[in-house]
Amino acid sequence: MIKLKSVSKNISGKDVLVDIDLLIEEGKCVLLRGHNGCGKTMLLRLICGLIKPTQGEVFNEKDYRYGVIIETPSFFLNETAIYNLKFLASINKLITEDTINEYLKKLNLYDFKNKRVKTYSLGMKQRLALCQAFMEEPDVIILDEPFNALDDENLKIIYELIDEFKQKGKMVIIASHGEVQRSDLFDEIIQMNAGKIVI
Repeated sequence: MIKLKSVSKNISGKDVLVDIDLLIEEGKCVLLRGHNGCGKTMLLRLICGLIKPTQGEVFNEKDYRYGVIIETPSFFLNETAIYNLKFLASINKLITEDTINEYLKKLNLYDFKNKRVKTYSLGMKQRLALCQAFMEEPDVIILDEPFNALDDENLKIIYELIDEFKQKGKMVIIASHGEVQRSDLFDEIIQMNAGKIVI
């Protein structure tokens, strides 16, 4: 469980999050909706601990591991996809190359794993970022605009992965400004505006 209580964030004199109360339970999937600049990304950054609240508190029931895509993912563009993922996996040493290959196959990138990332299309880079977020099977998946640049086939795969992680008791938090095809996957849909939760 992750609980935010009366959380606000002020940056350079501007309120970017205002009095946020939010409860996210294990096995639940939450969708944050709202136009660009409404505070979705900042809220994701706060949930996973990249920034601290100015006021209020964030309570984590456990010491959760996070899989995160926020804004533009960083890769070694002159290196291959498999090099990038193996480098990331070497930090925590939780998975083997077999698991990396499993996720590359799931996301239709296995045949391109030895291609340099700079040759990838935008959609392929997005899927590589999703491999990065999912491959260590973290407790909490945080995805900022994960559906951008994906065709229908790969969108279906991402929705299936989200559903699979929900069934495993993981928490999934997604921010999206557009329409989503599988609204049935979301246990809660939260509308944001001007740094506030309005619905």
